[in-house]
Amino acid sequence: MQLPLKPLLITTVFCLVFLKDTTAQKIYTDSLNHLLAQTSLSEAERVNIHCKLAKANFEKDLPLSFKLANEALQIGARMKDGRGKAMAFATLIHLYVWKKDLKRAYESRDSALYYAGKTKDQETQGFVWLRNGWLDLVNDENDKAITKFLKALDFFKGQAAYEYESTVYHYLASFYGYGNDPGKQRKYADLSYETALKSKQIDALNTAYFTIGQTYFDRFKLDTSKRNLLDSALNIYKKSLLLAEKQSGRLLIRSNTAAIALNTANIYFQYFPNTHRDSAEKYTDIAMRIATNTNLQEVLVNCYGLKSEYALRDGNYNEAEKMLLTGLSAVAGGVIKMPLTKARMFLGLSHIAEKRGDQQGALNYLKEYIKFNKEAFDEEKINSIQRVEAQYQSEKKEQKIAYLQQEAAFNKKRNIFYILLALTGITALLFLLRSYNYKLKASIRKQELVDKEKGAAELRAQLNEAEAMQLQTEQVLLKERQERLQKEVLAGNLQMEQKNELLELLSGKVSTDSHLTLDEQIKRIIHQQKRIDKDFEELKTDFFESNPVFFERLQKKANQVLTRLDLKYCAYILMGLSNKEIAIRLGIEPKSIRMARYRIKQKFGLDKEANLDNFIRSQE
Repeated sequence: MQLPLKPLLITTVFCLVFLKDTTAQKIYTDSLNHLLAQTSLSEAERVNIHCKLAKANFEKDLPLSFKLANEALQIGARMKDGRGKAMAFATLIHLYVWKKDLKRAYESRDSALYYAGKTKDQETQGFVWLRNGWLDLVNDENDKAITKFLKALDFFKGQAAYEYESTVYHYLASFYGYGNDPGKQRKYADLSYETALKSKQIDALNTAYFTIGQTYFDRFKLDTSKRNLLDSALNIYKKSLLLAEKQSGRLLIRSNTAAIALNTANIYFQYFPNTHRDSAEKYTDIAMRIATNTNLQEVLVNCYGLKSEYALRDGNYNEAEKMLLTGLSAVAGGVIKMPLTKARMFLGLSHIAEKRGDQQGALNYLKEYIKFNKEAFDEEKINSIQRVEAQYQSEKKEQKIAYLQQEAAFNKKRNIFYILLALTGITALLFLLRSYNYKLKASIRKQELVDKEKGAAELRAQLNEAEAMQLQTEQVLLKERQERLQKEVLAGNLQMEQKNELLELLSGKVSTDSHLTLDEQIKRIIHQQKRIDKDFEELKTDFFESNPVFFERLQKKANQVLTRLDLKYCAYILMGLSNKEIAIRLGIEPKSIRMARYRIKQKFGLDKEANLDNFIRSQE
């Protein structure tokens, strides 16, 4: 049984972290521990090394990875800005997803974003947004993921963070794969390769080769007549595998190499004659070796599935059954349960037993299929509930933070207003005191002027009185002039003395003037902002493989070229399931169903305008 390749590629994206074989991991962790022992390291460097060690150990020892990440948090708490804590929480996002604790993953995401806002280090901010987008990618929220990856690229500009940039471009290329937009897929694949070369990191370059090879393979699947595209994909995949072999001591990411080897084997199985079987088995063995050393169970299961398919092609049902049972045994004690994968394997075993004529065995395998399928459904339901709850709590927290920020902004503006009001009051009080002072001085000056005018009036009155007395004295002197000559001289002298006295009493005039003014004014401002939500559902059904007449008609119409997987698609279409429902049953993306429908129409020789659903129902 050949397991679908799409789930494997999803797993590869999910596991694009530091998976490694024993030797490479030891070299890597030893070098990091050696660096950590140096006393001259800054706290920021220590945080980064702890985070890298956490990534390097998560597959082998997840509790140790959490311990290292928490130590990074403690070191980050001693740093002045939020750089250290942002890196540590961003690392915890991945660890909690691997632990399947989405609630804690979202909480770590929120904390990482909070502390990223408290640092000006753009590389750290970019890494946080990379992890933020990756979390959305894991939860199939592609629109959100694309926006966040592009924001991460904005932060990485000018920071020489080429390894991170290459990873972001790899993810962006994957969004446009499977025929969605070949132009954009190729654009981002080329950018992934260019930045990988600049980073001088073997892992980034290996990932870039994988991305470019996938662009050729996806374009080939759109038009299988263009064999040059398939050849290009194989050449790139082999170049990547050669790089991984030559640089095995420096290569840390083994998931890509395993996926490339399995993709290559699958290409030989699907698109080459049986004479190339040795090539398919060669690359299957490479994938199995890496998957076994790194505990990459999804890849391991797919390898056994491919071996089972070859046995089926040979008509060796016992060997086909043995391969699938061996695959199940290999992953039985794994930490990752993989109920959906196991359900598909038991369904394959059921088909093999049915073809072999073992109806009881087929029934037993079918029961196991139903059991694991239900377990997968329940697990997905729980994961969906956890995801929705985590997103709700995250959005609730974001709204609370936004409200607190608005309240803080309002309080800040209110405090500024109060300060301005107080300053205005103090200014007004100072103005009033100064005005009172001016008025007091003016009043004193006015009183002085009044007193001076009063003195002048008294002097004028005295002068008038003196003049009147002088006239009187002259009259008296004139009357007595002839009588007393001596008194005339005396009267003259007296008159002169009186005049001198009057003159001495006269004083000069005094004049003054004054002027004063006042002016003042004040001002003020206020404003406000907004936010929204979402929902989910699903369904389950399975039957139909036991109608040989229906399938014989289909094979006859398609000149016997339909694969077993094609027949399964036709059965689900006859059942009336939508693309999305078929995708849920097979554990693949709806876009893969669209490609499968297109391929089946070609095999039936139908026109583009022909309705595949009506055609299949007409064969019932």
